Amino acid sequence: MRLILMLAALLIVGLLLYRQIGEVPDRALDVPAADSGAEVPRVPQRPQDLPVFEEQMHEFMQDAGEQRRRQLDALER
Repeated sequence: MRLILMLAALLIVGLLLYRQIGEVPDRALDVPAADSGAEVPRVPQRPQDLPVFEEQMHEFMQDAGEQRRRQLDALER
């Protein structure tokens, strides 16, 4: 009886591990941009795309900073 219970527990644990490890996560998540007209760069899927992503993020941060500066200047006037 103990052997049957142990085998059933092992089967359940094995199935849970298979479901956790076996599935490929959905990496195509769309994140809406927060009140800005600038498009948020998509996260690269391959390591070769990292330099391009770095440049895009740098441009995005500069544009967002400039937009915030303009908004603050408009509020101060």
